Amino acid sequence: MANELPFSYPEFSDWYDAHRKKYLDTARDAAARALSEYLEDKLSEMEGARVRITGRRVKSKARTWRKLNLPKYMDSIGSLNEIPEIIDDLVGLRITCNNQSDVIRVTELIKELPVSDGAFESVLTQELDSWKDYADVPKPSGYRAVHVNLKTAISLSVEWHLVTCELQVRTLLQDGWGELTHEDTYKPGSEPPALVRTLSRRMADLLAAVDDIAQDLREELDRLSIVAIDEPAESTSADPQGKEPERVPAEMRSEAGSQEAAMRYLRERLDGLNRPIDLASLAWELQREFGQEVSQSWFGFQSFKSLVRASSKGVTITDRPPAYVMPADFVASAAAGSLTPANIPGAARTLKEIDKGFPLLSREQLLAVYERLSRASQDINWAEPVADLARVNDMTRRARQVDSDCLAVSRPNLDYITKALLFSKNLRGPLTEEQVKNIYSSFITNRIGSLVDLEQEEEQALTAWLT
Repeated sequence: MANELPFSYPEFSDWYDAHRKKYLDTARDAAARALSEYLEDKLSEMEGARVRITGRRVKSKARTWRKLNLPKYMDSIGSLNEIPEIIDDLVGLRITCNNQSDVIRVTELIKELPVSDGAFESVLTQELDSWKDYADVPKPSGYRAVHVNLKTAISLSVEWHLVTCELQVRTLLQDGWGELTHEDTYKPGSEPPALVRTLSRRMADLLAAVDDIAQDLREELDRLSIVAIDEPAESTSADPQGKEPERVPAEMRSEAGSQEAAMRYLRERLDGLNRPIDLASLAWELQREFGQEVSQSWFGFQSFKSLVRASSKGVTITDRPPAYVMPADFVASAAAGSLTPANIPGAARTLKEIDKGFPLLSREQLLAVYERLSRASQDINWAEPVADLARVNDMTRRARQVDSDCLAVSRPNLDYITKALLFSKNLRGPLTEEQVKNIYSSFITNRIGSLVDLEQEEEQALTAWLT
């Protein structure tokens, strides 16, 4: 019979059982462990609480056989040993994120993994040509997620073997849609009833809208966090001569034991710090340990910055927002004249090590951002009284909707650069593209200059990249 596989089901069954036992189960566990350790190293505790590995599986024998019998695969397979080369999702991993910005953050980290070249030097690598972004361009069913193939190296006695694992990254709501619709049930080759397709797509579109609202909620909570940490510090910051910040009367302080415990927690946390941490993440950790209500007075210090300074004398806090806590022995160093393949200066990579949200965009992408933000600023009613972060959200949203031939730029990157305009105190009216470019360039150069001593060559490289 035409279009038949060159092996029988019993032959396939024996091969699958042996292959799964020898390779797939081991690869699933090894890839999940390596991915978990990688993310734990790269994400702050606050970020890590919003990102989790929620699925790891080996494709079942029945579903693998069904997939092999699809024409697109049947015509490509000449032997049993070719199956792992043709079917790239025999092992699957899933990461679920709270928000769209977390999906982008994880995606950016995965793109930093080494690119697979068939060698065994790295436990986890990425297949460069395997990326599929169904989050931006959903499947007809409404399915939204980012897919990429990872390679994991497993040891078999004295031999090493590479196994392909398909990784899916999606939001909680996107994951919920998959659970509710059982979208995987209809794969491969089958088609759900028309009414199921219609209802599933409607629900997917509704949940995508809710995802946008969830992202706005996340950004508003971030705004409140910044207010709780930074605003009181203006009146209670440490004296330039090193004097202790003025404290509130004893009767207004938190219970002495709780204050001592909080300061001990911060002291141990900061004494063990080996790299910078953003102030918001550190405050989140303290609130997680002692309760959200501690931000009302920060144990009598009235600002989180003052509490941090009193708890550990060895650290410093950067004065340019967003604030970072710097370990006592931390020395940032910029690689003079060193450029990545994307022509990003080494000094910019230094800031990225400290501020993980800092976007390392190509110069072409930066120019696209400047153009979009300028056009968005022209449409805003600046006479309307609006909170600062609400203005940022509005401008970012408008920039995403700009009909432009420029390169696509993600929402978190637009949001970061818009906040830079806000922190520079220049987000007060319509801006030309040139103004956006100059303000952002000056802001970033000053931020990096506060961390490292920039040589003239390094500063010139930064300016060339940013403008």
